[in-house]
Amino acid sequence: MPRLNGETYFFRDLGQFDLLRLHILPELIKRRSGEKHLRLWSAGCASGEEAYSLAILVDMLLPERSGWNIHILGSDIDQTALAKARRGRYGSWSFRMSPPAMQQRYFRRTGDEWMLDEGIRSMVTFRAVDLIKDPFPAGELCDIDLILCRNVFIYFDADTVATVAEKLAAALSRDGYLMTGHTEIIGLHGQNLRSRLFADGVVYQRTAPAVFTESLPPVCSVPQPVVAVRTLPPPAPALDAEDMLSTARKYADRGEYEQAEQICRQMLAVTPLAAQPHFLLAQLAQLKGNFEQAEEQLNKTLYLDTHCVAAYLEKAALCERAEKLSRAQSLRHTALDIVRALPGETLIEPYETTASEMAQWLAQGSAALSTPQNNPKKGSRHGFPVPVDF
Repeated sequence: MPRLNGETYFFRDLGQFDLLRLHILPELIKRRSGEKHLRLWSAGCASGEEAYSLAILVDMLLPERSGWNIHILGSDIDQTALAKARRGRYGSWSFRMSPPAMQQRYFRRTGDEWMLDEGIRSMVTFRAVDLIKDPFPAGELCDIDLILCRNVFIYFDADTVATVAEKLAAALSRDGYLMTGHTEIIGLHGQNLRSRLFADGVVYQRTAPAVFTESLPPVCSVPQPVVAVRTLPPPAPALDAEDMLSTARKYADRGEYEQAEQICRQMLAVTPLAAQPHFLLAQLAQLKGNFEQAEEQLNKTLYLDTHCVAAYLEKAALCERAEKLSRAQSLRHTALDIVRALPGETLIEPYETTASEMAQWLAQGSAALSTPQNNPKKGSRHGFPVPVDF
């Protein structure tokens, strides 16, 4: 199984993490409060951001964990990615969609990197798992309360999706949850899983009793697919503007910022009225610490696309940095007005969330994100208020 899902960052898809924070994890913690054990699995965790995001949520929701046995597993087939995950050090690009207060609370800057708090790091273990070939449920891959397997299924054919989904369902505890990416899996027909619809998306819950033994037969021979898969369109024969932008983002995600910037400028030479390359250039400028250039690129973005929600939010963050709080609040209100005027299911780029999810996040979270971090409340950990709202 090749490394497929390399695109990752902390709290990827704020809507889904709101669902975890507000509904799924509190329910699981309450359910497990008698036994005081909780088992979570980030399947396809790449370099660990998703697994550590889960650990951070658990720390926020259950700050006093004396007597609890909490097991958080991050798995991937890519040993290089797992080695990076175990280090717990990340560049600024891994925080591009994260609440600033979260980054300051749980990470310490060391040179060009951010080091994760050791208490959070110790909550997560990493191991290599091939979701297709490795047999499970078995060992630690069973009786799991929550499995995150996001942005993995879209690369599989229908038979492989059926196989992996069946194995993941069998690895869940009774009433345990499976969360996938939006619309990755549709049409679940198996008796072991039922879909649950929340405002922030759909999750799947195991309902049948779970029985696990080390000698379970392989689950590969599923007679009928339990799911239908959303397949990716065939690649274009040549790079167009959209392909160039996607390539630039991939370079940026790998930390190859100069290559990303070069492609953005090549794209602007071909399509000078495109707003998205200016937005990516603004993000790259911020990573270099050139906030003046970042603001200039964001102004160009908004000149070309007056409804670019992300550009308003990035400008708001720059204003907050410069302590122009009223201007930042005004920009966030503008972004909120834009998303409220859109159909609820409109996808807001590049946040991978819908307009309704974004509106809820902006309405609930803007006050928390603008709270001064140098005024810790009584009982806060690491000098930052508890909890941090997204």
